[in-house]
Amino acid sequence: MNGTTSVYAISSELVALRRKCQLLMRMVLGISILCLATILVHYSTFAGASETNSSTVTPSVPRSESLRVRELIVVDANGTPRVRIAAPLPDPIMLGKRSKRGDSSSGVLLYDAEGNERGGYVTDEERNVALTLDEINRAAVHLGVNDRGEMHLQLSNGRGGYAAMGVLPSGAWFRLDKPGQPATLLPPTKEENPK
Repeated sequence: MNGTTSVYAISSELVALRRKCQLLMRMVLGISILCLATILVHYSTFAGASETNSSTVTPSVPRSESLRVRELIVVDANGTPRVRIAAPLPDPIMLGKRSKRGDSSSGVLLYDAEGNERGGYVTDEERNVALTLDEINRAAVHLGVNDRGEMHLQLSNGRGGYAAMGVLPSGAWFRLDKPGQPATLLPPTKEENPK
C-alpha cells in the first residue's frame, strides 16, 4: 500500500466517523427530547387526572412548577426497567450480574428487554460527559468530552476492530486497529517517528 492510498483510506474513514458522530449527536438530542416529553406527558396526565378526580370531592391541588427527584425509572409492560434517570446511577447489570461502574455517574441509562444496560448519556464527578451505545458487556460506541478541551469518539466491534479519534489541547489524533495488523496512529507516536 503506498502513501497516497493510505492517506485516502484514512481520509475516507475519517469522513465516515464524522457522519457517525453527527448521527450520535442527533440521537442524543432525540433521546433527551423523548425523555423530557415522556416525563412532561406523564406528569401532566397524572396532575390532570388528580385535579379532575379531586375537583368533585375536594378543592383542587395547586400544580407544581417542577418535579424534583433523585431517580426516575420507566418500566415496560413486564416491569423491566427500560430507562433510568438518576443521580447517582446504580452499578450496571449485565446478564443478571451487577458489576462495578467505576466513577460515580449521573444521567440517563437505556436498558434492553432483559434489563441489560445498553447505553446512556452520563456525567461524572470529574465533570466529564459521555454518550455510549453498548453491546452486552462493553461499549460499542463511546463519545466523551471533558472540561479541559479534550474529546474522543471510539467505535469497537468486540472482535479486534477499533477506530478512535479525538482532540487534545495539543492537537487531534486518530487510531485504527484491524485484527492481525499493526495499529494506524496519526500523528505517529514519538517511538514510531524515524530519528
